[in-house]
Amino acid sequence: WGMSIDLEQVSVEDHCGGQLFTLRWEGERMVRAWMPPGHDLSAGPLPCLWMQDGQNVFRDEVAFGGISWGAAGSVMHLIQAGCIPSMAVIAVDHAGVNRSFDYLPVPPGDWGGMRQDMAAARGGNIEVYCELLLRGLLPWAEKRFNLSPEPKKRALGGSSFGGIATLYMAMLHPEAFRCVMIESPSFWACDGRTMQDVRGHAGKPWPERVYLAMGGSEYTATRPTAGAAGAKCDTFLTQACEECAALLAAQGVGPERLDWHVEPGAAHNERDWRRRLPRALRWLFGAPSAAEKSAGGAFWSRPSPVRAGCAFELYADPSKLPQPRGGQPQVHLGFNGWSRDVQTLLLQPAGLPCQEAAGDKAWLVAMVVAPSGARDLQLAFTNGTDWDNNGGKNYELSIAQG
Repeated sequence: WGMSIDLEQVSVEDHCGGQLFTLRWEGERMVRAWMPPGHDLSAGPLPCLWMQDGQNVFRDEVAFGGISWGAAGSVMHLIQAGCIPSMAVIAVDHAGVNRSFDYLPVPPGDWGGMRQDMAAARGGNIEVYCELLLRGLLPWAEKRFNLSPEPKKRALGGSSFGGIATLYMAMLHPEAFRCVMIESPSFWACDGRTMQDVRGHAGKPWPERVYLAMGGSEYTATRPTAGAAGAKCDTFLTQACEECAALLAAQGVGPERLDWHVEPGAAHNERDWRRRLPRALRWLFGAPSAAEKSAGGAFWSRPSPVRAGCAFELYADPSKLPQPRGGQPQVHLGFNGWSRDVQTLLLQPAGLPCQEAAGDKAWLVAMVVAPSGARDLQLAFTNGTDWDNNGGKNYELSIAQG
């Protein structure tokens, strides 16, 4: 399977603080490579996240539906906050009308008439596609961009049919990537073949870490007139995600290796995958040390201390916040005595266990940037109705300069 390929560079542009290279692979099918700031070929080899459906990964104007994953922005913020190492992202375009052929083990079928648009779609090339990535694109890109060839510094991610392709790569070549991100996998496709193959993988290895997620309204959020039949589709997909997680756990991918969740109300689109991407990246590439946590406190920052002009993450203990009453936990914050950059941000699940909290709750997190010249941060927590402002004193963090 040794393959010799060479990609033609089409363009390079500044993007989210780094550089975005577009390279022609086959016809109009591109490979899009984002390199972080300061990286050059003389630097040490970088870890890399590889992504399926590359058209949708970086830029809204070329993404399906006009919304991309915004991957470079999320990666850049987490790098600046010290949450993940400096790393590259390489996104491989799908093959257009042959997308399902590359990504699926057999034709998808029409899901009992619920996906008639897929009735004539092809499938069956997934093994060849995985080999093409491993024997062709990976070694070429690792040489071209000075990426690490070590599997422990590689991750692979995808959504929808791309999530199925990522799942198959994890089964066919578990040694090739340390970790995989499987977003909204199309378990409806292939007439149950995918879950059958996961069951049949018992006794065989998996990558070291797996991130698996599904929206609670995958079908109806994009097809609001689907009615009761659409609601059954939503239930099928969430139950399939739960079954896949249970199978992984039974095959040795326990909670220290698997982060999985179903997000209530979330749809099958890049907007929701974009929102969940930071959680996936934290799980796959980084985790906080105990020293970073504010022992017994309601919140802590990463990095600590926060520095003016730099990105950071604000973590909150859900057991110490006002409990939601129909609303999502939020943080209201401002800098320099509330005189600068006052804003209210949703607190999202971080995917990191919160041992101090009751039960199995995880830390909540908001991604923030401290403006230049900031000296201090004031904040309060709310669920949209109730507030926790430290007994009227507000919570505060000092901000370091330089």
